[in-house]
Amino acid sequence: MPMSNSAIQKLGKRLELPEAVSEEDLTLLEDLLLDYSELLGVARGQIDELCDSVTWPLGVTHRLKTTDTLIQKLQRAKARGSSTNLARIQDIAGIRVSGPLTLTEQDELTAMVAERFEGQGHRCSVKDRREDPMVGYRAVHVLISAGGRTVEVQIRTVGQDLWANVFERIADIFGRGIRYGEPPEYGGEAVTDIISSMEGLSAKLFELERDVAASIVSGGEREDCLARLDPSLVTLRKILQEIEGIKGRSAT
Repeated sequence: MPMSNSAIQKLGKRLELPEAVSEEDLTLLEDLLLDYSELLGVARGQIDELCDSVTWPLGVTHRLKTTDTLIQKLQRAKARGSSTNLARIQDIAGIRVSGPLTLTEQDELTAMVAERFEGQGHRCSVKDRREDPMVGYRAVHVLISAGGRTVEVQIRTVGQDLWANVFERIADIFGRGIRYGEPPEYGGEAVTDIISSMEGLSAKLFELERDVAASIVSGGEREDCLARLDPSLVTLRKILQEIEGIKGRSAT
């Protein structure tokens, strides 16, 4: 029988404490993730089917948070003084859809995802992070509620996806908390400057994506308009490659 939201919340309260996690609570968390895994598998099948029906070349991936990642998330929040309700964490199960989309097409795909799942009786809500980014992170998320659990579908343009991948690698090196506006664990002001530069790059990319979408609406050739994004995408790919090199050297 699935855990109730009340039981999940109580489990989260125990897991957020810095003491060693009990075997019993670890087993309960693993059982909870199994519930999410089953829901994620069903949702992934629906997303794959939907993406196969459109003309845009889309990539689809999915992931389930691990027990370690969830416990760290809960304990980080507790350490900040802002306890997190485990039952309300929305990104335990996630699907990512990305491709060479304009902002207009991103809106269209978002509507298609929500319509498909709402048509099956699930409740959907949309979180648009493009106008109101989180530390530079931009995307559109569709939150699908089914059976008391939530699957988060992230819909990203190529530029948004590349930017997010770069920032993820930076967070791997200097502290995962920087994704939520926390100070870096290492590097001090130099890393703060890097974060500021990444936020500026995100803003410039978004302005360019808006211009591209407007040009296409005005009658511009789609591929020609999208090509205007190429220099920014090349820059992000170079940064990503450099960071991967840094990570590789630090691991040896």
